[in-house]
Amino acid sequence: MPHIVIKTIAGPSQAQLKKAAEQIVQIVNQTMGKPTKYISVSVEEYSFGEWADVYNEYVKDQDNVLVKPGYTDPRTFT
Repeated sequence: MPHIVIKTIAGPSQAQLKKAAEQIVQIVNQTMGKPTKYISVSVEEYSFGEWADVYNEYVKDQDNVLVKPGYTDPRTFT
């Protein structure tokens, strides 16, 4: 605990995803005081066409999304 899930459109390299995950672990450690040995991060990659479903299920109108994206249409990102 905690476990963080990154849902993203496919594209970043494995190295970029690993670097982001490692930085997230450090931020959670620093801001929440959780030891790094207890923090895990996974990545779920989706195609552009799948993203609207992800947005509608996990982002749109969800109270647990603490930082909202700057778009409301996941097909055009506007």
